[in-house]
Amino acid sequence: MTDTPLANTYPHRTPKGPRKPRDPDAPAHYRLSTETWEIILKEYREGATAPFLALKWRVSQHAVRKRITQHGATKRDWGDAQAIGQALAREAELEEARRNSPEAVAARLFTGIAELDETEAGDPAALARVATRASGRAMTGRLWAEARALVGLAEGYARLADRAARGRGDAWAQEPDEAAYEAVRRKLLGTDTEDGEPVWPEAD
Repeated sequence: MTDTPLANTYPHRTPKGPRKPRDPDAPAHYRLSTETWEIILKEYREGATAPFLALKWRVSQHAVRKRITQHGATKRDWGDAQAIGQALAREAELEEARRNSPEAVAARLFTGIAELDETEAGDPAALARVATRASGRAMTGRLWAEARALVGLAEGYARLADRAARGRGDAWAQEPDEAAYEAVRRKLLGTDTEDGEPVWPEAD
């Protein structure tokens, strides 16, 4: 009889202990379709990193980098596209800001109605007519603040024209009809109500 331990018994065999739990984030070695790899590569081009994609899709980083190399995937094209898109969006924002600037709005209000010759440019009556027409255009465009400002401008020019006519002693210069003048003023200002309250909505 021999003293040699039996095969597969201690100390020739290490006793089995509890198994090490599997890492849930370890690569699963799935066989992914071409369509799935296209999604992964698209995410890479859009800024995702290889380690992030490996963890997200449970593939090895080696597999991700291999596909990147095979398909020539690069972030340069995506970066260029992003830069171009942002530049175009910024250009559109600036153009919109220019279109809505006070100067541009005023220019549109006077387009086609402010073509005065040298003589008319110094005539308060002609300027009052231009301001009144521009105020009407602003009102129909719901630009209440601009319409009110132009009404005030028209009133100022109308008073200048009236004083100039009185100073010249023109035969046709008559005493202004204050009631009629006030009615026009109230209508333009949007206060043509019994209590004199504004009928225009408040400007935003």
